[in-house]
Amino acid sequence: MIKISHPDLPKLAQEHYEKLKGKIKHFPTCKYSLEEVMTAKPEKLHEIALQYKNDTSFDFMIKLYGNFTNQKEEYDAYELAEKLKVDVCPYCNRNYTFTVKSNNASTRPQFDHFYDKATYPILALSFYNLIPSCPTCNSTMKGTKQFSLITHVHPYEEGFEKIAHFSLHVKDSSFYYDEKGFDTSLNTQDARVQKNIEDFGLDKLYEKHKDIVLELIQKAEIYNESYIDELFDRYEGTLFKNREDLLRLVTCGYVSDEDLHKRPLSKLIKDISEELDLI
Repeated sequence: MIKISHPDLPKLAQEHYEKLKGKIKHFPTCKYSLEEVMTAKPEKLHEIALQYKNDTSFDFMIKLYGNFTNQKEEYDAYELAEKLKVDVCPYCNRNYTFTVKSNNASTRPQFDHFYDKATYPILALSFYNLIPSCPTCNSTMKGTKQFSLITHVHPYEEGFEKIAHFSLHVKDSSFYYDEKGFDTSLNTQDARVQKNIEDFGLDKLYEKHKDIVLELIQKAEIYNESYIDELFDRYEGTLFKNREDLLRLVTCGYVSDEDLHKRPLSKLIKDISEELDLI
């Protein structure tokens, strides 16, 4: 999972509240104001969730969320997705989640409710409870599984960048040309990260990307350090502005943690490339 790191999240959260508050004519009396509920950061979300679990007096928020996903609304899920600019699913880092809205074709990421809206209707429209994600993660893998800050990692709080790692396990000498010659694994010592891995089936899903790992193994043999140096010396200032540009071309993935959200599989590519001394 990759952290959502938009620089203006508090501003977007406030705009989200300002544009939707007029849709809510009456907000039931509770410990928190409507503004607090809709702009609550993950830690506050958890606090609210604990106090208003299964509170049916907020069921109307689920209907309002349904309206929010309708393109006919003045402010809708498409506009929020466009502002967030989350182009790759933060849960899996496998699938693109581009937002395109036109008369001919429209697409956007689905919005997963970190705290599911059926159990926590009060949070159905809360900004930090809406996680832009791919259909596989939202609808197929997560569904209505119970998530919380205690059990899972929240993508507005942190990602796997430093607390989970893909590893290569060589089984025999055929690993240079045959996927059967190696295995990969996604490892962590963090119990919450492990729960994310299990609930999104990331270990199983990433077994389907061994072809990418095989290519990296082969590239590590071809693009040794001296060859990388030679290419960079030859093309610096023309094709590549820095060494990272060259490494992105070689690996086909971003190689710095702050850029992993820009392209699918970048976390896998970065970790395995480091293990192979390719980057």
